[in-house]
Amino acid sequence: MKDLIAAVVGLAAAVGAIYYFYKFVTSLDPTGGHTEGWIALGLAAVAFVCGLLYFLGHVNKEEEIHITQ
Repeated sequence: MKDLIAAVVGLAAAVGAIYYFYKFVTSLDPTGGHTEGWIALGLAAVAFVCGLLYFLGHVNKEEEIHITQ
């Protein structure tokens, strides 16, 4: 269940980061749209952490085969 939540939240954060980064880059605001840049950076960090949780949760999850079997 933890893997499913991490995957869904991570994908949603990645899509949001791409969207806000696009708004940041194409901003016509003279200040450069700093708010969108910070939001994109934060969402990218959330996506990264969720990816770590998802992939590191699968380390050493292989089924052990004992020599006596």
